[in-house]
Amino acid sequence: MSIQRALVFAAAVVLALAGCDGSPAPAASGQAAATACGGAVAAEVQQRIARPGVQSVTVDKDCVTLVVGTTLSDGDADAARQLCDLAATTAYAGGIIRVRVDSGAGKDLARGVKGSRCG
Repeated sequence: MSIQRALVFAAAVVLALAGCDGSPAPAASGQAAATACGGAVAAEVQQRIARPGVQSVTVDKDCVTLVVGTTLSDGDADAARQLCDLAATTAYAGGIIRVRVDSGAGKDLARGVKGSRCG
């Protein structure tokens, strides 16, 4: 193999490994990612469920789960289910398929899936 052919082959390998093989572009970051990944839905849910104890409303990196961060204690499952059901009505209408409510300590208190109530 000539040096010229070896260089062309090496360049082709480098380009293929660098992502020039038709794979999707990397996800957006910052505000663009938040908007593209349910940020508008999260903001709408945040307004709907605004009350003491709700600290954050975000959409996970896979763009399918709305996560409600709260100051609820790990034993407040009933309050979490009510909050989950309330958030779900807006989230599901916005294309989200799962809702999760976490306690202040980060424990999963309630979960919902589109088409059923939170539990």
